[in-house]
Amino acid sequence: MKDAKFAIIDVETTGGGIKGNKITEICIIILQDGKEIDRFTSLVNPGRDIPLYIEKLTGINDRMVEDAPYFNELADRINTLTENCIFVAHNVGFDYNVVRGEFSEAGIDFNRKRLCTVRLSKKLIPGLFSYSLGNLCTSINIPHYDRHRAEGDTEATVILFQRCLDLDSEYEVIDEFLNRKSKESYFPPHFKASDFEELPHKAGVYFFRDKIGKPLYIGKAIDIQKRVLSHFKEKSNRKYELLQNTHSIDYELTGSELLALLREAELILKHYPKYNKAQKNPTKPYKLTSYHNKQGIEQFALHKNKIAPVSWMQFYTREEAIQFLEHICEEFDLCPKYCGLQQGVTECNHYKIHTCSGACRGELKAEAYNKRVSKALDYIHSYEQCCLLVEKGRTTQEKSFIYLKQGRFAGYGFIDETEEFNQPEDFTNFLNPQKSSAYADRIVRRYLATQKGITRLPLKQTDISNQDIFEAWLS
Repeated sequence: MKDAKFAIIDVETTGGGIKGNKITEICIIILQDGKEIDRFTSLVNPGRDIPLYIEKLTGINDRMVEDAPYFNELADRINTLTENCIFVAHNVGFDYNVVRGEFSEAGIDFNRKRLCTVRLSKKLIPGLFSYSLGNLCTSINIPHYDRHRAEGDTEATVILFQRCLDLDSEYEVIDEFLNRKSKESYFPPHFKASDFEELPHKAGVYFFRDKIGKPLYIGKAIDIQKRVLSHFKEKSNRKYELLQNTHSIDYELTGSELLALLREAELILKHYPKYNKAQKNPTKPYKLTSYHNKQGIEQFALHKNKIAPVSWMQFYTREEAIQFLEHICEEFDLCPKYCGLQQGVTECNHYKIHTCSGACRGELKAEAYNKRVSKALDYIHSYEQCCLLVEKGRTTQEKSFIYLKQGRFAGYGFIDETEEFNQPEDFTNFLNPQKSSAYADRIVRRYLATQKGITRLPLKQTDISNQDIFEAWLS
């Protein structure tokens, strides 16, 4: 390992993350046995205008690079120079991926082992206030000239890396970081490896936080640690920016996927994290109502009015509403015409539902038809009743529940098997009340429509069958 060659590299770019970013200057210093053996520095024509804010930061402008070589003209030389070298940079994730992107455009597959001097110095020189190159150099007295120019930053990184080599004379830490099986090569520069190991392989929500603890991103997962690692491996500009600003990651266990979905939606609305996609304001819901027509037949209809005499259910897409109407039409042998599934027809002629009660043709009297509608309404009421959805808990010794009030998400809780819980209504002692939202309503409705085997615990003590369900839960 002591004979290994290290290519310490810094690039200046046109800005804009890692994808599509173009190099304007590159410096490479080759070290072996801690000493410089080769060096290469060049301006690079990026083939595009350099933004003003980048010019102010680096001092590199369009005029300076107009006669400079394009990267593809330098690619062979850089590839040869760094061959059999370990790619070293301060925040290596940025420089390595930008350089690799330029090689890809030049038709060359560039792969090198890599080391990050941010993570290396955090391990070997712990306890500093900041590990940015400028602040780190100030803290440990490293001369740093021509900041934000490739050669000046590379020379400072070389001295920093030499200090790290002195502190890791047996290359134990470097060997650990170079191990391809090690996840640390993917970690954000400010994130502690020990914190990652504390993330569980369980369902819940997780929080990417900045240096003052403010949530930058909130997500949900069935396996939190596995999902967080997948974020580290993504290469989008937005994800790269998120990881650069992430200083800590914590989590909240939920036990079930459904509760993780609900908590994620609730917490995003509460905190509006910068890197979560904004949740759009939902359109007005479709409301299911019924009325008696001129023939005295009780007929279903959908509307978006705010106020209506009767409103049985609401849906957030027309597709969901139609799907439910088709279900009750078939289940209770109703007419598609009188279920709001067909308009402008005298008799039912539905593309999907080929059975009809005959009410539209006068074959069934209004009174008899309305009895069927009454049974459908009873079903709707039970569909929308107050109940608990019972699912896995955070441990094997507990269960989680989601409280639906009139079919809407109204809270959640966890009940340990050792707790006093003798009847369904005792759940209020363990309830975390929540304010429902359109997002939560849609999550619950879709989940119930797609998942099988969910235990519902109706909150009516007079229903004998409920006691059977309750006892089964307790067992």
